[in-house]
Amino acid sequence: MEDVKNYIDNIKIEDIPWDRMITAYDTAENYPELLKILDEMKDLDKVKQALNKISDFEHQSTLFTPAPFVLIFLVRIYEKAINSPDNPVAVWLADRLARSFEYYTEVCDDIEKIEHPKALENMSDILNENYLIPECVNIFDCDEDEFEELNEKLFQENLFYSLYYYSGVVLAEVSHTE
Repeated sequence: MEDVKNYIDNIKIEDIPWDRMITAYDTAENYPELLKILDEMKDLDKVKQALNKISDFEHQSTLFTPAPFVLIFLVRIYEKAINSPDNPVAVWLADRLARSFEYYTEVCDDIEKIEHPKALENMSDILNENYLIPECVNIFDCDEDEFEELNEKLFQENLFYSLYYYSGVVLAEVSHTE
């Protein structure tokens, strides 16, 4: 079993195959660009748009594959924002992220109240080929049956629970920064 805290502390944006992860409406291929906009905290309109778009890793209390990973980077951005009190964009972003983290924490806590399978042994296991969109597949070219088959493959029970479990682990770090 990996040291989850060490994994969280050392993972880089480029270590994540964003383009092979499904979100509520698309893939996460644009997440690195959106995270960069958020991290820069320069233009409030761009930050608002980026935060809105990147939030599609969750929809109606359902977490999608990029959730625990994007949360790692959002927590890092939050830490930077709370340490930038002279930047009005950072202040706005810190407030929004804090509220979002409260909601995501509730979502993760709620899943613990119901019966669930055991989480994958390591957070990095979520990046296993079995849980990613195959490289040769364009999800937008799939017919309904192919898309359903892909969803069944990508959202096996232990993976599904692991998205909540490891997101909760990441979000627990927020309480250490406040």
